[in-house]
Amino acid sequence: MSEVNEDGWPFTEWLLKADRYVEAICGLGLDDLADGPSRDCWNDGVKPKDYAIMMLEESTFGEFHLR
Repeated sequence: MSEVNEDGWPFTEWLLKADRYVEAICGLGLDDLADGPSRDCWNDGVKPKDYAIMMLEESTFGEFHLR
């Protein structure tokens, strides 16, 4: 069984969920954005949606109203 964070998310599932949020918002994926602290955020229990929004806000997409 793979390692899970405090919220019960395996890292690969958490990252895929965050990627789907990014795609739903802007049509791109996390791989299209600058690298971010995904593993640290996963370890800290950041929700996938919150990580997706954080990454978009830190990119050129931050000008959009994401919340």
